[in-house]
Amino acid sequence: MHYIRRALALNRKSKMRRKKVTYFLIALILIITVGIIFKSKAVNNSSDYKITNTAELEKVLKSHRNNLGGLTLTIDNPSSIVFPQKVYKVTEGNLVINLVGSSGADIDFNNSTFYIGITGNYLIQMISGGESSNYETIKNASFYGSASNTEEGKGRFGLNALKAHNVHFEHLSFYDAQSMGYHLFDLAAVDNFIFNDLEVRGFGKAGLSSLDRDRLYKSNPHALYSEAIQVDSAYEGCFGTYGFSDSTNIIFNKEKKGLPKNADSKAKISTNITLKNSYFGPYTGVIGQGKIDNERYMARQYFSATAIGSHSGTGTPKVTIMDNTFENTIYSELTTTDSRLYPIHFRNPKLDFIYQSKNNFINQHGNSKKNGYLLNSRYVAWYKN
Repeated sequence: MHYIRRALALNRKSKMRRKKVTYFLIALILIITVGIIFKSKAVNNSSDYKITNTAELEKVLKSHRNNLGGLTLTIDNPSSIVFPQKVYKVTEGNLVINLVGSSGADIDFNNSTFYIGITGNYLIQMISGGESSNYETIKNASFYGSASNTEEGKGRFGLNALKAHNVHFEHLSFYDAQSMGYHLFDLAAVDNFIFNDLEVRGFGKAGLSSLDRDRLYKSNPHALYSEAIQVDSAYEGCFGTYGFSDSTNIIFNKEKKGLPKNADSKAKISTNITLKNSYFGPYTGVIGQGKIDNERYMARQYFSATAIGSHSGTGTPKVTIMDNTFENTIYSELTTTDSRLYPIHFRNPKLDFIYQSKNNFINQHGNSKKNGYLLNSRYVAWYKN
């Protein structure tokens, strides 16, 4: 009996050891499997894709349908590309779109809506364009940002264009999508750009008070006067500290503060720019992060950004601005004569190079002595007709 009991005990211990080994192996397999899944997701959400047609685009968007944050899409399309009409989320990373084609083929967002969260950005880097008889058209989208409720430079839309030409933007809407100190469109040495039917609502932190604006004007005035559309030259630092990524290997050099690789200090200024049939005003509504979370995270932005202009660079652009509405452009109580805070302002003007007509100015602040063309003035600017 003693030997039997001992044998049974040894058998039980052996079974227990085998169970432990089995459980350990199962656990190890699960850990490895989960790790592979998470790694796959991480890689999948930080991927570079080259897109040449709508079918390729649809495949990428389908595989990342829950979040486009972390993707880089380099679009070189010989024919028009159409986005599937959907609501897209951009969070936990930047969506970067490189537009490098030169065929004049269009990008049609097909009335899609993009929600940009507090940890994401929607960034377009552009060297593409068309011909004088065949403009590239980028059209039909709405962007809900979260710029009012996060750190500067986050939750925003931004398009940087370098030496692009013959491009038409139309039917685009932006809500809380411009971060203070940044631009919606930053144009460096571009030629023949048309902006038609833009709706740009909201600028600045939510509930920005008079005291807040005065403090900013004294400490960092660019945060206030950063234009929605900046008309600039291609020179070192022209895109600020954020530059084109090196994924296309042709545009940006991050180590030199965003200096375009084919730019120099004498590069020509952007010219032949048209802004028409557009609205710039305040915004009260749900931000992109609220749309993502299905919560009523609100932006109460009482001001719009300065709409279009320049405050740096060399040379004078040719610009036409007509049939637009500018409402509640941001201002500081400390000044009425700083032309950079007018909805339209251009540095180093030449007579008749800047043409504005039939624009509607609502609830603006300025000084009539600084409005319009002035002899020997550093700026030409308008806050009223």
